[in-house]
Amino acid sequence: MMNITEEQLHKLFELASMSDKVLKSEITQSDISEALIEIERKIYAFSSDVKIDSLENKKILIADDLELSIFQLNTVLKKIGVTPMVARHKDEAMAEIQKAQFDCIIVDLFMPDSSDGFDLIQSAVKRRSETNSYCKIVVISSTDDNSLIEHCYELGVDFYIQKDKNWHSKLLKYLCTSFQSEKNVAFTRYVINNNIVSFFIKSFNEPKIFDVLIKNINSSMYTGSKNVLFDMREISVFDTENAYIFADIYKICAENGGKFVIVNPSAKVREALAFAYLEDVIPYANSVEEAISKISDETTVQ
Repeated sequence: MMNITEEQLHKLFELASMSDKVLKSEITQSDISEALIEIERKIYAFSSDVKIDSLENKKILIADDLELSIFQLNTVLKKIGVTPMVARHKDEAMAEIQKAQFDCIIVDLFMPDSSDGFDLIQSAVKRRSETNSYCKIVVISSTDDNSLIEHCYELGVDFYIQKDKNWHSKLLKYLCTSFQSEKNVAFTRYVINNNIVSFFIKSFNEPKIFDVLIKNINSSMYTGSKNVLFDMREISVFDTENAYIFADIYKICAENGGKFVIVNPSAKVREALAFAYLEDVIPYANSVEEAISKISDETTVQ
């Protein structure tokens, strides 16, 4: 079982909206796994633009002394292709800042005291001045003490996130909008409900986009969104040879008991489906609402 304290266990179930679990006489590994999956669902359940180049080349440092927080941050950052460095106390973080040039440092203010967080922030601000390279500093903390928050900004912090139930999406949205421009948006992902996720496709025909799509869809399956919609109203040009991506997505959905529906396909998209012998396999819809209705009707019949 993961080595976490009773306080962290309470926080884990609180974040997963499963506070009733702490009343059990014995917490099992299954309970913890269920909570982690629910947190994963919460992390992923928001609308977001996904960029072609993702953030996989960005160097991000996590400075946090709690293993549960480190686990959660790692999970969040994996959604945007980042494998972060980790420092588990102030001195280790300061050493890493001196050794490498980071694009962003995510700081837990209390490590274990706020003075540790402030020392680290000052060190990071000084370092970015010395290197003439701007490193974003993000503080994540559960405190709502305005004096502490204001002091963070006075020292040079770029963004403060209070650790509420929406902190995951706030962090991802900040990082995505901070590092990338709108012209690189490949698709926007919308969570319709716990069973349906919709992708508004804005750019296609590049293998890198396919890789990101598959990762997003697999993660959706893990969190329970087994039905997938592709809104392709903006895609007029489509390379027939790339039809295999539709077959892959159809297979993923089918294996998980879900449906794959294409919304507003152009003549070129339909031609690609015919090329792959999928025109009678993958259903079309004229709108997202119609696609949702098709899935809901089939689910009701089953």
